[in-house]
Amino acid sequence: MPPDPEAGFARDGVLPDRAERELAALLATEDPKPRSPKGMPRRSILLAGGAVASATAVAASGEVGRLLGASGGEAAAATTQPVLVLRRIAGRSSHDVLTELADKVGKLAPETVQGPYLYTKSWGWWLNSAGDVPGGVANAAVPTVTEQWIRTSDGSGRERRRYGRPYFPNPDQERDAREAALIEGKGVEDKTYGTGHFTPYPEWQQLIPFSTDPDRLLAQMKQVNWEAGRLIYGVSAMLNAAQLTSGVVAPELRAAALRVLAKCTDVTVTTTTTWQGQQALAVTQEGRHKNATFRDSLLIDPTDGYPMGHEDALLGDPLALNIAVPGTLSVNETLARGTVKDTRSRI
Repeated sequence: MPPDPEAGFARDGVLPDRAERELAALLATEDPKPRSPKGMPRRSILLAGGAVASATAVAASGEVGRLLGASGGEAAAATTQPVLVLRRIAGRSSHDVLTELADKVGKLAPETVQGPYLYTKSWGWWLNSAGDVPGGVANAAVPTVTEQWIRTSDGSGRERRRYGRPYFPNPDQERDAREAALIEGKGVEDKTYGTGHFTPYPEWQQLIPFSTDPDRLLAQMKQVNWEAGRLIYGVSAMLNAAQLTSGVVAPELRAAALRVLAKCTDVTVTTTTTWQGQQALAVTQEGRHKNATFRDSLLIDPTDGYPMGHEDALLGDPLALNIAVPGTLSVNETLARGTVKDTRSRI
């Protein structure tokens, strides 16, 4: 995840200057600028993410099950919930839940490295938006399954993306959305990349090795600006950088990351069931702008402490974006992770 110069997002109840500019461009009619990012969006949590100012709420179609090969075709496809249901953990503080998990994770045995490549498979979508159409704001999302094989020694590798059927919150705007170039990718893309393509961003790379002492680890992390000022994104990006260098993250480092989160006073920890039925802890931070609340959740595997996805949701006022709320801005879920011997092997 690249550094974010606007690290004070929502601390004073206002958007940073950059986000205000992006939002103004989205809503403008005299000089509109469609949002159609190339490649992965800048907020990257385990291979997918979305930018707040360019995303819009959407209740995704049943494309998930079809993309993942559910038997019975589209009739058996699962439907993505508009917003994850977060369940409170009665009688336990967020600090205690995360500390207990850290103690558990710290005692796990190191993972066995099966090969030189880190393999990940994930599913997710983010909504691209444009404000220059007759109906106001046109939106489109493309559910995507992404597989990556990353050679940890030099950052080379392979990426395969399988794009699903585009989803349009307002079907009447499909033509407008297509003309605004909001459809990113179709069919299957399978590319190989040379040395350095998948290496961590330099700001993180220069901090490796990361400390397993929570206080020292937080001090290291503070040398990089986190997306939207959210600690959950700093922790996720740090663990992602560590994983890109060796294919695995030592249990001690995962435990330290959980303790960093445990000491943060503005996180809320709940349980949830992901779009694919996996059980997860949701570590959530919120920010407000006017009457809208942005709820960002990092999903953590309760068995090993690894990040396993995220959800960015918009609650309350839709900020004149002509969308239904509460709704999801973007989602991502890790389906498989491990190390393999070559770029044809899978977990």
